Amino acid sequence: MNLKITDPHSADDILASVEEHTRATITTLFAFLYAQGQGDYLGERVTQLQHSLQCAYHATQSPEYRNDPEVIIAALLHDVGGFIPAASKMGKMYTPDGQYIGRQSHEILGEAYLRQIGFSERVCQLVGAHVIAKRYLVATDKTYHDGLSETSKRTLRFQGGSFTPEQVLEAQKDPWLEAKLAVRRWDDSAKDPDSVVPQLDTYEELAYQCLLESRTQFTLHSKKYRMPTQPTVVICVDGFDPEYLESGIQSGILPTFKQFIEKGFHATAKSCMPSFTNPNNVSIITGAPPSIHGIAGNFFLDRESGEERMITDDSLLRGSTLLEQMFQRGVRVAAVTAKDKLRKILAHGLQGAICFSAERAADCTLEVNGIADVEQWLGQPAPSQYSGELSLFVLDAGIKLLQEGKSDFLYLTLSDYIQHKHAPGDREADDFMKSIDERLQKLAALAPVIGITGDHGMSQKSNSLGEPNVLFLEEVLNINFGPEASKLICPITDPFVRHHGALGSFVRVYLKDPSQLEPMVAFCRSLPEVEEALSGKYDMPLDREGDIVVISKSHAVIGSKPSNHDLSNIKDHPLRSHGGLSEQAIPVITSKPVHDSKTAKSRSWRNYDIFDLVLNWAS
Repeated sequence: MNLKITDPHSADDILASVEEHTRATITTLFAFLYAQGQGDYLGERVTQLQHSLQCAYHATQSPEYRNDPEVIIAALLHDVGGFIPAASKMGKMYTPDGQYIGRQSHEILGEAYLRQIGFSERVCQLVGAHVIAKRYLVATDKTYHDGLSETSKRTLRFQGGSFTPEQVLEAQKDPWLEAKLAVRRWDDSAKDPDSVVPQLDTYEELAYQCLLESRTQFTLHSKKYRMPTQPTVVICVDGFDPEYLESGIQSGILPTFKQFIEKGFHATAKSCMPSFTNPNNVSIITGAPPSIHGIAGNFFLDRESGEERMITDDSLLRGSTLLEQMFQRGVRVAAVTAKDKLRKILAHGLQGAICFSAERAADCTLEVNGIADVEQWLGQPAPSQYSGELSLFVLDAGIKLLQEGKSDFLYLTLSDYIQHKHAPGDREADDFMKSIDERLQKLAALAPVIGITGDHGMSQKSNSLGEPNVLFLEEVLNINFGPEASKLICPITDPFVRHHGALGSFVRVYLKDPSQLEPMVAFCRSLPEVEEALSGKYDMPLDREGDIVVISKSHAVIGSKPSNHDLSNIKDHPLRSHGGLSEQAIPVITSKPVHDSKTAKSRSWRNYDIFDLVLNWAS
């Protein structure tokens, strides 16, 4: 047989690292099939491997599917859930007389495994449906049940039995139903001990081509993304208020930014609410709002334990990330962050990849960070966490990773220390932005595609005397509604509070007495510093939300009570902070033009669209 994909992607469209990883993945998969396939096939007169090979052979002889690689590979792998090591954890099925008849839900395990390693959704569903197809055929074909082997009849009871009429009607809406039924019928007939069919290695190249083809794109949170085909960088400039960009370009200190805007793509987008670091960085790397990924702040109240908790890892993350999806498909992903609080979230699913923080560069190990001795490697010590140099360290690390060919896709996220202290046009802010621009020029020489956005903007929160304009809301509420009537959480709180005193424009209020909800909301709305007080909005996970969300106006911040906020370190500069609606505006920029500029310019963008822009839009 001459099995191949008739129109494979050009090698120029696929990263070499993806090709190598795909080849290794297929080698591992086929090793599982070889190793486990010699075992008895549930009392039939063929081995597990013989059964799989016969099923694949039937697919190659089918007039309808002989030229359909996905169906052929699905037929070969339809029982893969029983071959992989994880199969040993699945429950065993026994007949009343004690006969072993297979693993429970092996089709679900197989589907999940193939999806994880990157096979197309069609292949995965064909594998996952061969038990459902059996139940469908029993319900719709009166002769089908009689033709099943005795083992297959016994397993039917464990698999849910015949479909109901309602289930049949629902199944008939499936556009892949006929292919699923075909795989099932080949499965039923692939039990001939005398059949001579091609061996497993016949299908290895086809499986490789099929997997490689499916790895040209992936889907996360219902959005499709193309895989990168050349070195690509995404940068999150923390506190990237559009005024910093506008001021720097007007003063002529940002030539690289200006070049990107003129020759690439630029728009003013919105960040997620609350406009804080953690939720927006996670939105950027997932392409989704907090209501989907579950991270809604830097700090939260655990309702079950009553404890206040800082988010420093990925334990609350729901679902996957774009970085993980690319890494699983062979892209050499690297993530470098200024603050270590983000590192464990960025590292979700990146075991073995390079992922470290500038803050803890001295502590990096190969086992944890994918790289060791970062300070020596980069030739500079890790800067103070309270400095602009912390961000520049991140960019310098990104440049060196590209220079040494260690990464295909970089995510670099910076610190907003300078923006908290200095307004656009201030000398310190200009120097910082100029330093970023100089490093952008170096990155542009190494990476054909660069995307830049921010996690939030920044506003001045001081009064005319330069004093912080603070509403200590918990104190005010408890005076008006009774002692301990409310508990206030400031989600901006993190280990870096010296420059903002844990004061932002978004807080969550938890009530002792739920009956006070409506009067307390009305009271909050009456306060001059408050822009909004409400319960649930802005694409946030409601199960992790407070009873009341309170958002301040652009000139104010909200705290709990004076004793919880150390303002001694912000006496040397006016307070600048974020978190509210007024800090949502941020730029999105790509170094390359987009393929449909008219549509792109008319669209409303979010910062979490930046991966979409660099992977799907940038030409």
